[in-house]
Amino acid sequence: MPLVVRPVEHEDVAQCIEIRVASLGSLVIGRPPPYRGYVQEAEASVHRDLDKNSSHVRHLKVVDAENESEVIAYGKWEFYPRGRPDLDKLGQPMDDADKQVDRYGMLREAAHEYFCSRNGEMGKHPHLLLALLVTDSRHRQRGAGSLLVQWGIELSDATGLPCYLQASEQGRRLYEHYGFQEIDTVEYNLSDYGLEGVEKMTEMLREPGAKSGTEASI
Repeated sequence: MPLVVRPVEHEDVAQCIEIRVASLGSLVIGRPPPYRGYVQEAEASVHRDLDKNSSHVRHLKVVDAENESEVIAYGKWEFYPRGRPDLDKLGQPMDDADKQVDRYGMLREAAHEYFCSRNGEMGKHPHLLLALLVTDSRHRQRGAGSLLVQWGIELSDATGLPCYLQASEQGRRLYEHYGFQEIDTVEYNLSDYGLEGVEKMTEMLREPGAKSGTEASI
């Protein structure tokens, strides 16, 4: 049964956020559990994007062509042909209230500083940003994640804009397969933030026309 990429519709949002939470918790670094109200906030944010029909944000889903009511994977690409218009906002410190939603405030602040500083620096230049990619655990290894990556790569090759992202270790191999190159890796000792283990985040960039490796799926 073929998988296809479709735009996310309002009726898909709850499924998309459910997959996001199952994959990433409420934060990609450390994956802490969602705090009270997180799911509603995340859903509302996507609904707002869809209502705005913004030219620089694309929420995408992967579905089976024979059952398009079930979301298999969810991704978000952002299109910045003239650089980011929100550089001033990215330079602002995190609101104190956002640090107090749960006991992981220090981790949330560290993640805010990481993503805002990296996106702010890249945002000085035209680019495409893969802001999010998650796959339902029941449908992994079917190539759904690859389809979402390829969607952005095709746009990159057509527009001449490089693709940029910050990868977890879980997704890094997929992006390397499609020609993304490492810029920098930051390691977080999660025990410093009330969790266990180590989280690595790697900035990656793919120039238009970069060659892909051997076939891979996620």
